Amino acid sequence: MKLAAKFFLLVGVLFVGILCGINLAEKGIQRIEGASDQPVKGFYIKKVENGSIEVEVLGKQVVSEPALSEARMVGESWISHTGNRIRTWVVTTTRNMMEWLMDKL
Repeated sequence: MKLAAKFFLLVGVLFVGILCGINLAEKGIQRIEGASDQPVKGFYIKKVENGSIEVEVLGKQVVSEPALSEARMVGESWISHTGNRIRTWVVTTTRNMMEWLMDKL
C-alpha cells in the first residue's frame, strides 16, 4: 500500500511539473512573438537576389541597394579589390552549396 501511494504521488508531482512547464513555455513564446491577436511579424523579407533585398517593415516596402564592397571605389588597390572578389566568390559559393543541400534534404 505504501509503495502504491508513493508511486501515485510521484506520478502526480511529475504530471503537475509537466503542466507547469508547458504553461511557462507558452508564456515565454507569447512574450517573444506577441499575443495571437496582434500581427505576426513587424517585418517580412520578401526577396533576396544579387545583393538586393526587399523587406516589408510594418506594411512599408523597403529595398536595399547592393553593398558598397561590390562597387569598386576610387583609390582602391588591386589587392583589396582581389580580396573583395575572393570573399564574394566564397560567400556566394557557400550560400549556393547550402541552398542545394537544403533542397536535397
